[in-house]
Amino acid sequence: MSKKKHFHIVVLGNVASGKTTASQALAQFLKAPLVDADLFEENPFLQMYAQDRPRWAFANELYFTRSRIKKLSEIRNLLKKSTVVVDSGILMSVWVYAKNHLKQGTMTAAEWQFYLDLTNDMQKSAYDSEDLVVILKASTDSLLKRIDLRGRDFEKAYDQQYLFQLGDRLDELAEKIRSENKKILEFDAEKYDLRKEKDQKVFVKEVKKALR
Repeated sequence: MSKKKHFHIVVLGNVASGKTTASQALAQFLKAPLVDADLFEENPFLQMYAQDRPRWAFANELYFTRSRIKKLSEIRNLLKKSTVVVDSGILMSVWVYAKNHLKQGTMTAAEWQFYLDLTNDMQKSAYDSEDLVVILKASTDSLLKRIDLRGRDFEKAYDQQYLFQLGDRLDELAEKIRSENKKILEFDAEKYDLRKEKDQKVFVKEVKKALR
């Protein structure tokens, strides 16, 4: 691992890729606090957004992003004492969920730029950038099977096209991170079952290697 003592590690991935399982395992093996920013909380815009996406996409995504930033504001203090693992986070909000609205036409170019300006300002005041971004990779077919197995009502609307679009945004984000010469690990969450301890050890080993 790098000579740096404490690291800010964020785990990203598509719906049902195993973000929560991977984050929990990583935090446990590294004896690090886990900040859960994969939000399921009530959003006052969510119902209206479901009925009219172009009208409410901006407000919906900005609400979720602000909520994530509030959760992540504790990272600076935590990093003084320990490495910190984050489940999802601002990169997921901005460059996957929100940017997908821009790509699909449910957020205008002006809304996207305003959203970027606002979230950049909020983020800078809340915490420092990530030391390592981990992106979990899995096929759309596997994601759909996992979604069906866990049976969450709010995920029933996630079809193959939507998951494929989010996968495209994650690929774009990976390229962006590389272009900025930041550390990134893309991990095959389909080859390895992160519910199993032996595969968790493989995952943790890869994370430590990426931090060197």
